[in-house]
Amino acid sequence: MYKNNNSRRNFLKKSTALLAGTGALKSLAAGAQTQTEEDFWQQVRSQFAFTENAVPMNAANLCPAFRAVTDSVEHFTADIDIDCSFNNRAKFSELLEQCRSRIAGQLNVSSDEIALVRNTSEANNMINNGLSLEAGDEILLWDQNHPTNNVAWDVRAERFDLRVRRVTTPTQPQSKAELVSAFTSQFTDATRVLAITQVSNVSGIQLPIAELVAAAHDRGIYVHVDGAQSWGALALDLRALDVDSYSASAHKWYMGPREVGLLYVKSDNIDRIWPSVIAPGWGNDAETDLLGARKFESLGQRDDAALAALGTAAALHDEIGPERIEQRISFLTQRLKTGISAAKLSLVTPMSAELSHGVCITRVSSGNGGAISNQLYTDYGIAGAATGGLRLSPTIYNTVEHIDRAIAAVSKLLG
Repeated sequence: MYKNNNSRRNFLKKSTALLAGTGALKSLAAGAQTQTEEDFWQQVRSQFAFTENAVPMNAANLCPAFRAVTDSVEHFTADIDIDCSFNNRAKFSELLEQCRSRIAGQLNVSSDEIALVRNTSEANNMINNGLSLEAGDEILLWDQNHPTNNVAWDVRAERFDLRVRRVTTPTQPQSKAELVSAFTSQFTDATRVLAITQVSNVSGIQLPIAELVAAAHDRGIYVHVDGAQSWGALALDLRALDVDSYSASAHKWYMGPREVGLLYVKSDNIDRIWPSVIAPGWGNDAETDLLGARKFESLGQRDDAALAALGTAAALHDEIGPERIEQRISFLTQRLKTGISAAKLSLVTPMSAELSHGVCITRVSSGNGGAISNQLYTDYGIAGAATGGLRLSPTIYNTVEHIDRAIAAVSKLLG
């Protein structure tokens, strides 16, 4: 009788090691008495494959994944290719739930409130299409939202006779109160939804989410937050923020696998949001067999390897520590902004670390951003973006040397 040699025990043993992260960061942290802070971050840098000739400083768009995440994707993909039977793939359900539980813990929410979807865009559209609204209802947006949390509402409004209004915030806000007032002054009796972004990818402004949510809830307004520039960059407590729903992608600041994202929906709101897609796994009638926010995962065949590898990224975030990651990103970004400002260049992004995070945008002459960004890459080996000006968004794999190189390059290119 044929016996399957693809041992579940061996698979889970290797998978557990991958999902636990490399261990190198934890061992370094344990020896912190003999290590400097920069020694630690150099060790973090070594967990990524990019070369010094092509330094990524565009976390707001795409990050390289941790080497261990790439290894996990390869390991899980190879296992499926060796044996793609239902019997073999059944173990991925357990790995998915382990990953969901770890991420829920990081966000201080229940596992049943987390759906692992494909990206922020998909999650935003699930909320857009899933909320029950009536003709004449008003949706209030930030004019700096991503199109999937902005134009997508225009499309629905056109179809269902809704009203969409956009809020413009000060270009250089001086306080959280000023940002909150920009929105609350626009609330009306018809406002049903406030759809905003925690950190803008076109200015770097960080909205005071907790304060905005509290003000909106006082008026009975549902609040959806796009966290594409926050998950993996800020130490998040979604329970404390009290958002109704929250979306994010793993391929940005979380430095995880591509085409994996999350949708958080507060437990009280899950039943009021209709799913956008019904696929195998939903069940055989209108009442789904899926528990909680898992109903938003009924999306057809998924990449089991990428979903499982998200657990590796989550383990590495736990090893380093979300608070430590947030502090490091703030340090790098503030050093970058200070250096660029000292060169007498104009920043689009507020200087205040309280009113911005992670994203640093330097003002450039109209239409010149692309050429400057290209030259920064070809001549100085720094990969940025021409978004809102010249955008640089460093994260934990960037070193002080990278930041200082970027400051010198931008000063020369724009000075």
